[in-house]
Amino acid sequence: MIDPVLSFAISIALLIGLLIAKQEVHIAVLASAISFGVLTLGISFLESTFRGIFSRSTLSLITAFSSALFLSYMMKVSGILDRITNFAVSLGPRFASIFIPILIGLIPMPGGALVSAMMMKEHYMEKQKLDSDFATFINYWFRHVTIPVWPIFQSIIIASVILKTSVVRIIEATYPAAIASYVAGLLLFALGIRKFSSSFEREKVSYRALMNLWPFLILVILIFIIRLSVDLSLLISALIVTIYTRPSKKEVKEGLKFALSFKILAVVVAVTMFTQYVYDSNAALALYNFMVSRSIPALSLCFLITFIIGITTAGEYVYTGTAFPLLSEIIGTSSNIKDIFLLISYTGGYLGVMLSPVHLCLVLTLEYYKARYSGVYKYLVPAVAISLILTILISLL
Repeated sequence: MIDPVLSFAISIALLIGLLIAKQEVHIAVLASAISFGVLTLGISFLESTFRGIFSRSTLSLITAFSSALFLSYMMKVSGILDRITNFAVSLGPRFASIFIPILIGLIPMPGGALVSAMMMKEHYMEKQKLDSDFATFINYWFRHVTIPVWPIFQSIIIASVILKTSVVRIIEATYPAAIASYVAGLLLFALGIRKFSSSFEREKVSYRALMNLWPFLILVILIFIIRLSVDLSLLISALIVTIYTRPSKKEVKEGLKFALSFKILAVVVAVTMFTQYVYDSNAALALYNFMVSRSIPALSLCFLITFIIGITTAGEYVYTGTAFPLLSEIIGTSSNIKDIFLLISYTGGYLGVMLSPVHLCLVLTLEYYKARYSGVYKYLVPAVAISLILTILISLL
C-alpha cells in the first residue's frame, strides 16, 4: 500500500491524463477513483468498494440525484422551467445568467448545476452566444456562491455539530467567503461577457410567471417545514409535478432514461467510492500529519488541510466532516471559536471543492454543454484566487 498523499497525486495525474487523451468523463473518473482505492488500501479495496457502492448514503444520493433530474425533466417538458427562465430573461439577459444558477443553488440537490444548465442552455448558447466553456463556468460558479451562508447545506450543519455551536454562529464567521465568491464571479462574468454578441430582444415583464416557482416552494416546505430528508423531498416533489403536468408515456419514459443515465450514475457511484476510500484509508489524518510534520503555520494548516480534502473528495460536506475534528483544537469550539480560523478552514474546503475535477456539478455540466476542462479552468482558477484574496481582505476589514 502507498501513502495516501502520493496515491492522491497519482490518481489525479491519471484523471488528467485520461481526460487529455479524450477519454469519456465517467470512465476517467471511475479509473481515477479505483486507482486511489487500490494504491491506498491494497486487497481491502474490494471490501471498501462494496461498502461505498451499497451504503445507505449511496442509495440516498442516487435517489436524490435521479429524482432531481426527473423533476427537472418534467418541469422542462411541461414548460415550467422555460417560463421561469423567460421571466428572469425579461428582467435582463445578464441578470438571468446569474439569477437562475443562484436560484437552483438554494435547493440542496446533488448535481444541481445540471438543472440550471438545462434551464439556461438556449439562453447561454443561442441568445447570448456564449461558448460552452464560459457558459459552464458561469452556471457552475454561481450555482455554489451561497454555500458559505445558506443554512441547509450539510457542510454548515456538520460544522456546527462538530464545533458545538449554532448554524448562525458558523455563518457569522463564514459570510465573507460568500461575498467574495459572488464578487469574483461577477468580475469574471463582466470581463468575459464583453467578447460575446447577444441577439437578445427584451420582452415585457410578467410577474405572474412567478407562479411557476411552486415546485421549488413544495421542496422548501418539505425540507424546511416538514423536515423530510432531501432525497425523499425530491422524490415526492417529482411525483407531485408529474401528476400535475400529466406527461405522456413517451415523456415519462424519456424522463426516466435521462434521470437514470448510465454515464451520470457511474460518476455518482465513482464519487461515493472515492469518498469511502478516503475514510477507510485515513487519508485525512495522513494529510494532517503530512502538513504538521513540515511545521506549517496554524492558519496555513487550516486552509491547506481542508483545501486538499475538498479538492480530493469533491464533497461539499466531506471537508467539514473529516478535517474539522482534526482542526477543532485550532479553530476552537462552543464560545471559544476563533472566527478567522473557522473562516479560513471553511474557505479552504469550499474553494478546494470548487476546483475539484471530480466535482459532480462540474463533471455533469461539462458533459451536458460539451465543454473542455482546460477552457473552464481558465476562468475557474482566477475565480478561486480572487475569492481567496477577497475573503482575507473582507475578514481583515
